[in-house]
Amino acid sequence: MRIEGWHGEIGGARWWARLLAFAAFAGALMGLFGPFGSYLNGGLLVLVLHWTLMSMFGAVVCGLTLPFMVRWLARRGFPLWFALLISLAIVSLPMSVVAATEARWIWPWQTGLLRAPDWYVQTLLPSLITVSGWLLLEYARGARTRPVPIAQPEQVALAGPVLCLQMEDHYVRVHRAGGSTLELMPFQDAIARYGHGGLQVHRSWWVAADAVVAAERDGRNWRLRLSNDLVVPVARNSVAAVRQRSLIGPES
Repeated sequence: MRIEGWHGEIGGARWWARLLAFAAFAGALMGLFGPFGSYLNGGLLVLVLHWTLMSMFGAVVCGLTLPFMVRWLARRGFPLWFALLISLAIVSLPMSVVAATEARWIWPWQTGLLRAPDWYVQTLLPSLITVSGWLLLEYARGARTRPVPIAQPEQVALAGPVLCLQMEDHYVRVHRAGGSTLELMPFQDAIARYGHGGLQVHRSWWVAADAVVAAERDGRNWRLRLSNDLVVPVARNSVAAVRQRSLIGPES
């Protein structure tokens, strides 16, 4: 799953409806099982309501923050899974405070002995499981509904050297001077087929060295401007290799 693929739909009414429905189902399921010994607190209905409300509250918090945090980290070269874990670990801090406050109000005799680290762990682990389940369902849903791209006549006629390759989910966009085509193949297979005389500068980008006309720096981040005016990000772990090819300048 690419972060860029989240742009169009996140925040829409249908997206929120699916998210909250899934969170309510996951919370009710946790309430029935009573994880972390919460089944000992008694009152099944109260237990289910507690987990359902906390799960839906967590869904709202994560829905409002995680996409932007993960996108921000991914644009700085962090792997997607690592960006997601870091973001979820940060968001779980305030959620654990809310969960502890609510649970201590309902079951003061059961929860008074738990410390702050206990509440954090008991918030982070269910959040990891719920978010993982949600992402798997959304990925499966996207795979069923994603239209298969049909090559247009002008795309078939494109010729000339490949300037860069851009990964888009299961597809690779092949950029040439006259435009781009979208092909269904793994990114590494596309590099093996088209990637001659260049290098991979990002987990989602390969560029031809001859296509680079300028290098731009924004703080600690580098970008390459290509001859078709496309701007390609350079991951921090690729800066040394790009510098070896003399595509960016030396360290200041």
